[in-house]
Amino acid sequence: GIMREGKTEAKYASPLTEETRDGDYCCKGCELTLYTGRWKRPVDKGYVFFAQSEPDAMLMSIDQAIPDDAVKATADERRILDDSAAIEVHCRRCGSHIGHILIVDGALLHCSNGTALEFQPSDT
Repeated sequence: GIMREGKTEAKYASPLTEETRDGDYCCKGCELTLYTGRWKRPVDKGYVFFAQSEPDAMLMSIDQAIPDDAVKATADERRILDDSAAIEVHCRRCGSHIGHILIVDGALLHCSNGTALEFQPSDT
């Protein structure tokens, strides 16, 4: 569902929403390190949030909220609908859907599905 079909997990479905230890957050599909604990942000919205990903870890695409063929819309109406599109993030290596880049409480953040991530705590 989530990683292959681009679905979104239920809010607070992942224990990683509460994780505060330092470590790496890796793709559950291929174990590529996507995020580190340094960039995790405590946002109480039910998902796992990061300020940024590791360099060259993500691929991005547009996750259009309403597909072009779903509604008859004028050009002006389509521009309004397109404003509701989000940036979808995928693992660079295996293409798994991880989440979206969104504006949350005034900050541009990666909103990640914790169930798409595997946490590896640091030894230190």
